Amino acid sequence: MTTHTELDLRHYGHADAESIRESLLDIHDEVYEGSDDPLAGREAFARFVDHWSANKEFACVLAYDREQPVGYAYGAPLGPATTWWTKVTPLLPDAFVAETGSRTFALSELMVRTPWRGTGAARRVHDELLTSRREQRATLLVHKDHTKVVALYESWGYVTVGEASPFDGAPQLCAMVLTLNESGGLAGAGYGSDS
Repeated sequence: MTTHTELDLRHYGHADAESIRESLLDIHDEVYEGSDDPLAGREAFARFVDHWSANKEFACVLAYDREQPVGYAYGAPLGPATTWWTKVTPLLPDAFVAETGSRTFALSELMVRTPWRGTGAARRVHDELLTSRREQRATLLVHKDHTKVVALYESWGYVTVGEASPFDGAPQLCAMVLTLNESGGLAGAGYGSDS
């Protein structure tokens, strides 16, 4: 399935968390099968899914190809008490890290099953999730050593603002930010449309 296919992109929120949980975990297990990353196991990842989906503002897009799950993206806005920026180095200005609950959408996960990689599915799922967002910007963390993934996000308009290891056992991650348009959603200068 290396050709462009029509995807059915479905939106889910906090109220749907229980109904999509197993699908999220199953896709994750397939994507990370054989990984030696201690945080890639189902039980460890389930804690992340449960943490994010417990947020009342949780948003998820699941993609399907003829009812076959393809992949997903999910996240939630950063609240005023977030610790998202606290371990980013170099230290970022207070004005940059101040959160209101409606300033920054944190993209926690974006993954696509192998048969649909290279088809543009990841970009379509990403864009579908962020197009409807009202926040001014989006942020994500990506493994510093995954240079191809970092480069892919850069081609989508993300800029690296620092590095972080947000919790014990976490690898060194690049903290990246994508500016959304003034009223939220994807648009405007600096947002590439070629990937």
